[in-house]
Amino acid sequence: MSLATYGHHVRLCTVYFSADKDLNLYFISNAETEHCKNISINPEVACSIADSRQAMSVKKIGVQIMGKAVELSGLEKIGAALAFWSKENFDIEADVSLERVKKRALKSKAYRITPTEIKFFNEELFGPEGYDIIKM
Repeated sequence: MSLATYGHHVRLCTVYFSADKDLNLYFISNAETEHCKNISINPEVACSIADSRQAMSVKKIGVQIMGKAVELSGLEKIGAALAFWSKENFDIEADVSLERVKKRALKSKAYRITPTEIKFFNEELFGPEGYDIIKM
């Protein structure tokens, strides 16, 4: 997922993410990165998710999202987010765990993005217009 933030400066980064049934997005990132510092100043973010391998000749599918990001606090919330995130990113589960957070061995923090608007691109589903906008 591409994530855009704005604090002192505009930043764009790529993060691994997961999503829950309520369309909240979760990602893990080092709090010292510029994008995380920006979130602490200004929680409004923009994201895009698309398969970059889509051929130009096929009907496009993807989303653009505007929302608010928060750093999760409290071990229960962080643990739930890490467990959920690890289901999607299982190959690094040992590196990103609640035990490492408790030991302060993990400098990364868990973040949740709550969408305020989702622009869903699907040219096959939505026809010539190609998208629908969902206000949350």
